Amino acid sequence: MKKISSFVLKIASRCNLNCSYCYMYNLGDKTYMNQPKFMSIDTITALAERLRSYCNAADIQFVQIVFHGGEPLLLSKEFFRESIEIFTSTCPDIEFSYTIQTNGVQLDNDWYHFFNEYQVKIGISFDGPRQQHDKYRRFHNGKGSYDDVATAVRLGKDNGLAGILMVLNTDIPPADFYNEIKQLGVRNLNLLFPDGHHSKLPGGFDMKRLSEAGYTPYADWLIALFVLWKKDKSRPTIRLFENIIALLMGNEQIGNQAMGKKTNGVAVIETNGGIEVVDSLRACYEGITRNNLNVHTGKIEDLFGDDVFELFYNSHEMVCEQCLNCPVYDICGGGFLGNRFSEANGFDNPTIYCKDIIRLVSFLQNDILESLPPDTVDRIGIEKMSYEEVLEELKRPADIPIDNSVKQKLISFKQLS
Repeated sequence: MKKISSFVLKIASRCNLNCSYCYMYNLGDKTYMNQPKFMSIDTITALAERLRSYCNAADIQFVQIVFHGGEPLLLSKEFFRESIEIFTSTCPDIEFSYTIQTNGVQLDNDWYHFFNEYQVKIGISFDGPRQQHDKYRRFHNGKGSYDDVATAVRLGKDNGLAGILMVLNTDIPPADFYNEIKQLGVRNLNLLFPDGHHSKLPGGFDMKRLSEAGYTPYADWLIALFVLWKKDKSRPTIRLFENIIALLMGNEQIGNQAMGKKTNGVAVIETNGGIEVVDSLRACYEGITRNNLNVHTGKIEDLFGDDVFELFYNSHEMVCEQCLNCPVYDICGGGFLGNRFSEANGFDNPTIYCKDIIRLVSFLQNDILESLPPDTVDRIGIEKMSYEEVLEELKRPADIPIDNSVKQKLISFKQLS
């Protein structure tokens, strides 16, 4: 049975920062301006009631609630306290896990103590050393936010900070980045590829070099970081590396929106109660996530009738023909759906990070094999992967044809006639 067990609550549709790459505010979609600035307790109550009936029907015992924004710390402690109490009292048979993802600029000891009391895991968005962080993560008056965020990260070392979330920035030398997270005492790090797609590439790509087979700026950066990380005996957790390694070792239970073959059982609840697909898809085009579903008037399971959500939920199965025939498909699952979009073909494309992912995965597989005794490698029958050979293989006629109904669904989102 199809299941949604993770709910991202966009409790604030406004933010006290103005990050240049933000998919909500600075990549073209302005529909947030029609949303209430903050989620109401009435909407929390309606969501809790919908969760109770949905989870009972779908036999879901565990639900993740992610407080998100905009910036969620624009709301009061009382809002969080009351929300958690409503979820707990309305859904006594559900085990809830709570997380908050914040930019960190208001995160102080009082907030840490409060979230620890209510067992809310805290994640902070961070962009690395001061120069790069302040270039992208600024207040609306243009002032950088590094000092505030670095203070929050340091406070978190003794206050249960769950982890740091960072958008990859190839302008930062990997050694400088690694030194920064070590100096701040970061213990858990997750790295995200920048939002962007074939019709709107992120700034980390040199347009003139995109067609070059050897041009893989994100893989080059990540491999350099991996080498530093592997040598460090007191290394932090870097989930991107550990997830890929686990997938290479055959762990099929590992996966998320960007990697693996699992379904994406994640839904967004907007400030007005709207039930939607993940909002990072807004980087594709204006209004792609919007529909008429709402916790005040409909059911959570109604989302499965939404065409965009159907594609997102099954995005690691509904991929273009090139992905179906790629040797690393079982690892990357085609990558994040939003990175596959183009105005001309909809989602019938490989991710813009295709070559980077192939190079990174091949490097990590080869690194694992090199760490094993030769007789063990012979016994398990796995050979080293050549990045160049994979690219050549993808030029050959496809052995696995794409199902025409899947292809039509992928193409149906194109914006050019």
